[in-house]
Formats: sequence, structure tokens, C-alpha cells
Amino acid sequence: MKRLFALTLIFGAIACVLFIRPLSHHHPKVGIIQYIEHPALDTARKGVIHQLKKDGFVVGENIEILYESAQGNPALAAQISQKLVGQKVDVIVALGTTPAQTALQNVRQQTGKSIPVVFASVSDPKEAKLMNIDQNGKLYGDMICGISDYVQPTEQFRMFKRVLPNMLNLGVIYNPGEINSVFTLGKMEKIASSFSLNIVSIPASKTADVIQAAQMLVEKVDAIFINNDNTALAAFDSISRIGTAHKVPVFVSDIELVEKAIATLGPDQLRIGEQAGEFVTALLKKEAKPRDLGVRFPEKVDLVLNKKLAASIGVSFSQDLEADAAQIIN
Repeated sequence: MKRLFALTLIFGAIACVLFIRPLSHHHPKVGIIQYIEHPALDTARKGVIHQLKKDGFVVGENIEILYESAQGNPALAAQISQKLVGQKVDVIVALGTTPAQTALQNVRQQTGKSIPVVFASVSDPKEAKLMNIDQNGKLYGDMICGISDYVQPTEQFRMFKRVLPNMLNLGVIYNPGEINSVFTLGKMEKIASSFSLNIVSIPASKTADVIQAAQMLVEKVDAIFINNDNTALAAFDSISRIGTAHKVPVFVSDIELVEKAIATLGPDQLRIGEQAGEFVTALLKKEAKPRDLGVRFPEKVDLVLNKKLAASIGVSFSQDLEADAAQIIN
């Protein structure tokens, strides 16, 4: 009897301790899907996490980040999106057009709590059917918002002509399975003639195809331009190496890759990621809904010149062009 009484006291004390101990706070979970790993998207991802930290969300303390790369595989992007929805994350961040599409598709199919999607580094959210346009011409989405990294090709072509005034044939490698790539190629083809340019495009559906495409292009063009195509960007080292070996200048849309290109005119992907991070914070704090946030475009674009690489293939920059550069690599 005494033993039973003692056990009752012990279990009662444990129950009291468990009862009075404060419940652990819910830490928000943010899922990040990146289409493929390359410096531009890697930098955007760092920007998201950096901004969240600035806003008080520190990984390992009060927020959980679930990150996965789709490795350039649309089917894998869809699987990751579905998994994050099943894990009941609070926000999904999609880096690239394909993961943004698969994430939106999966959150639309779910029942119960609606998970907002924030995209970054998407060229045209309307063309990708991520967002609609309201009666005032403003892009909106009920469950999605984000940051576009689109730069008008007119600005790019104007810069190319300042570097290579006699350029006629411009080579482009693109993935026909990436809507952003098809969109940017179409935009370039539409205005190329006004700059006396002929676009020579070669498709590459996977990174293994990019080398062959680059080898074909150097025999046909005066320069190569890789414009927001994630597949080509992931194999950009190879494109640069082939172009340099054949003394064919290579331009790129992302300043994070200018070490391997002669010039770039593009946005800061770190800032693109930080802007996306600001959206994530607003959603986590319930300060706004995706429709309120809409879409933002690059705050500014920078001209970066790689004088060292250009000199190695016999290209020089004018003093006027150098004066306009935000950075020159010597």
C-alpha cells in the first residue's frame, strides 16, 4: 500500500512538471526548391536566407529551412513540390520558372491550409502562367508572388554592339523545355533585326547537350549569349572554355558568372534573393497575402566588364564603355 502511494506521488509530480512546462513555440518551415545548381541561383538562395536572418528568422533558432535541388529535372521538381506540401511548410520558395510552376500546381491541388509560393529568378511570370493581369495591367496571383530577373534584350543588344560593333551573328543555347528560355529567345528574335543581328539558336535539353551545342555555335557565330537559361548556365564553364579556345566572345545575363564571360548586363542575384526574402517575411508575419505583394522586377542592372578575358581573345573596350561599368575585372 505504501509502495502504491509512493508511486502515485511520483507520477503525480511528473504530471505536474509536464503540465506546467511551457509548450514549445511553433517554428515556421520554409521549403526552397532550386531548379538546378549554378552560381546565379545559388546566390539568389543565399539572398533569401540572408534577408530572413536580417528580419529575425535565424536557421537553427526560430525557423526551419528545407532545401532541395531538382537537378534540372522537371519531374523531380514536381516530386519535391509535392513533398513540401505534404510536410506542411508555411511558405515555398521556388528558384527558377519550372519549380515555381510545379509548386503552384501542387498547392492548388491541396485541401485545407493554403501554402503561399514565392518565386525568384523567373523571367516572365505571366508567360509561365504563374500570374494573371488585372484590369489595371498589374500582375497578381492569389497564391503566388515573387521577383523577376528579366532584363530587356534591347539593353543587352545595345551593350553587345558597343563591345563588338561589327557583330552580325549571335549564338544562343536554350532549353526548349524551359518556358523562360523559350520566352527570352522569342523576345531576342523579335528585335534582333533592328540591331542588324541574326540569332543562331541551338537547343540543349540537358547539361550534357550544352557542350555539343557550344562546339557547333563557335563555327557559325561572332559571339555567344547565355540569357537566363538554367541548363546552359549550369554548364557555363564549358561554354566559356570552348568560346575562349576559338576566340569567340561569350556574354552572359548573370553578373555572378562574369569571371567566365567578357561582359554582362544584369541584376544582382543576391538582391533578387533578398527581395524574395522580404516577401517570405511578410507572409510569415501575416503582414500581406501573395495578391498584395504581386511581382517586382530588378531594382537596377549593372554592367560588368571582364577586361582580362576579353584581352585574351583580342577584344578591347572603349573608354566610354568602361566609364559606364559598375565593375571592371583586370
